[in-house]
Amino acid sequence: MTEGPTARLRAIQIEEKFRGKILQDIFTRSKKIYVEPSLLIGKKLCRATSHGKNILLYFDEYAIRIHLMMYGSIRFEQSYSKPFRQVRLTLFFPNKNLVIYNAPIVEIGEADKIEEFLSKNYGIDPLSNWNKEELINLILERKERKIGDLLLDQKVFNGIGNILRNEILFRARVNPERKIAELKFEEIEKIVEETRKLCIKFLELKKKGEGIKKLLMVYNRKTCPNCGRRLAFYRQEPNKRKTFYCPFCQL
Repeated sequence: MTEGPTARLRAIQIEEKFRGKILQDIFTRSKKIYVEPSLLIGKKLCRATSHGKNILLYFDEYAIRIHLMMYGSIRFEQSYSKPFRQVRLTLFFPNKNLVIYNAPIVEIGEADKIEEFLSKNYGIDPLSNWNKEELINLILERKERKIGDLLLDQKVFNGIGNILRNEILFRARVNPERKIAELKFEEIEKIVEETRKLCIKFLELKKKGEGIKKLLMVYNRKTCPNCGRRLAFYRQEPNKRKTFYCPFCQL
């Protein structure tokens, strides 16, 4: 699953390669087409950005929203490197094309309507619409939720995936099973601060072309880097995602 920092990296790469370039043609295979795709032909790519795990491409008053989810990928290429049946979107620019393979969501529509949808359906993204106070309020409104599960809720923690949520909770020293109502305000504040810091570090490494392995303290690890004891591993309910934590350091 693409996490928020990876989506932001892809947006940066797209902008570097195609910003200001005129779209010459477009091919799409999607059910989320709300304006005629040919209306984008002849327009320049104004900018590319991200909102959580969504990648947004702007062509004047129109926009394309892309969500790669688990198996989607982006390629910059002249001809298709994967079977054509996997192509969900091709943007034809001079010299090179932007090709989206296997993405479950490719939406083409009016930019303001796409932005309105994102605003209503997604929460705080540490890399785009960061607001510490608002994120804390969103958390406090969900007192009966487990913090380990809430971190995956895109209506609250926009752009956070499973790797990040494990690492955030370890750094904040909070057990994933604790409910929001059980947390001290200082613990919630620490979780929010670590969310922001870790996303920024994640993106910095990605921009350098480095992997995130050096950031991982518990994810897919066996022993706690703090106390040396064995980490606990299970699949948390109800999200059923891989969960790693230290029973001694995360209370």
